[in-house]
Amino acid sequence: MTVEKRDTILLSLGETQSRVQITGADGTSQTFSLALGLDALTPGPFRRDPPSALELEQAIMVVEDVLMPLAAHIPPHPLVALHSPVPLAEPLGSRVQSRENIERLFGQLVAMVEGDPLASAQLPKDRRFAAALLILREWMHHLDAGSVVLVDG
Repeated sequence: MTVEKRDTILLSLGETQSRVQITGADGTSQTFSLALGLDALTPGPFRRDPPSALELEQAIMVVEDVLMPLAAHIPPHPLVALHSPVPLAEPLGSRVQSRENIERLFGQLVAMVEGDPLASAQLPKDRRFAAALLILREWMHHLDAGSVVLVDG
């Protein structure tokens, strides 16, 4: 039986910058720097725990503007690995998450920042958690990743 080798993609979130490393099946590697991070999503970082609805909306636009040019360099992929300084596996419930589940969790985040008391009981209220979830959601949505494996560190 032959095992097909695939490209691997690692998204490493930083404080003010992030990095994407694509390693081809042949072992060659490309790295892209992203001008966004957990503390750099809007014209200034999120100011509240959790962020306000306006801050979240502004951050979505910033992340989209950074990620959209990458689409020409990064093909759709079934799996992305995410390294985040903010632990995500425990609050999200598993190290492997589907795009659909990330979308659902992001919907909970939106409901929380809009004041839904039931949603606020489910997720951490920390702005850095919100930033990590937002970046991951936008990555999966715009760069067509089917699932993510969380590599907390």
